[in-house]
Amino acid sequence: MEPPPAAAALKLVGRVRVLLATSGRSDAVEVVEAAAGLESTAQQLVAQLRAANPADPQTVAAAGRALTEVTRLRAHLIESTVQRRFATLPRIHESLSRLRRIADVRHLLEAAAEELARCCDFDRTVISRRRGSTWQAAAIWISPEVDPRVAAETRAYLTRQWIPLRPGTLESDLVHRRTAAVISATDPRVDRDLVAATYSSAYVASPVMPSGEVIGFLQVDCSLGRRVLTEVDRDNLWTFAEGFGLIFEHVARLERLQAQRERVHSAFATAEQELAALNSAELMLVGRELESLGVTSGAETASDAPSDTPLSRREREVMELIVTGAGNLEIAERLFLSEATVKAHATRIYRKLGATGRADAVARYLRRLQGTT
Repeated sequence: MEPPPAAAALKLVGRVRVLLATSGRSDAVEVVEAAAGLESTAQQLVAQLRAANPADPQTVAAAGRALTEVTRLRAHLIESTVQRRFATLPRIHESLSRLRRIADVRHLLEAAAEELARCCDFDRTVISRRRGSTWQAAAIWISPEVDPRVAAETRAYLTRQWIPLRPGTLESDLVHRRTAAVISATDPRVDRDLVAATYSSAYVASPVMPSGEVIGFLQVDCSLGRRVLTEVDRDNLWTFAEGFGLIFEHVARLERLQAQRERVHSAFATAEQELAALNSAELMLVGRELESLGVTSGAETASDAPSDTPLSRREREVMELIVTGAGNLEIAERLFLSEATVKAHATRIYRKLGATGRADAVARYLRRLQGTT
């Protein structure tokens, strides 16, 4: 014989109170199940009260007291769930703040893998890069508590090859759906080879797409079995992935610009050396011809002599952009100046450098920089 709804409700209330008193983040699944149980019990009690015989006040009173307890506990459970969902956000923001201080991609990837594990309480984290229909781990962090053999096999599988984005797998699905997901080893979307090689029973994955295109993935798990992965982990990973993607894009762009700048400087330095060698050869020939005619060369004219006056801060900014090959209009847009102002700056720069034109100014400016280093 089943107990009356009021008695069953109070028994459930007792179990949920114990759960809330002892639960940590590891009991998120049980909390969700408890919330569903309270919801169902509340509906049963409401139905009983509606159908109750007014002549049976004891049953009505018991059902009313039970419904009050269930409703109060449901509110507490909702509050607990909300707190759990947002408890990790401050730590995520702190981690992202630390990552913003890193200036190169390699160190950023390594630091991000560890920051993700620590702020969201994961045992293994992987930052992967996508190349067409394949992907490969670019950075991995594994807790020291993980079995060394498992850690070694995980690293070997994720880094020694470009893994295909197999049709129907979660990673392939992420490219199209562009949202994070929790996946277990029994899910039909799981990559069987990945799970077998990493000994993972469940993991969470999120795409990284700072500009809309999926450029990689974040993949995490709790391989030590200390807690169950839930939708809260999915949401936290998605939050981290959004912030990390923007930071990665910024750092990668700065690295590319620096590399381009170095190539431009190298190209101009090479060109300057060749021009200097050619000019030297021409001067030698002219000097010999003048000597044969009995003419000696005098000092260079004042109009050709470069000035020792240093460039102003704004003139240096203009000159740095001229060195990169930017035109007057582009320089004006980037420095928020009029094109006429840029031309005026360029004229003063040429005069201070003693240059006859743009290319000559670049060569003289680079030579001046080399002389100060």
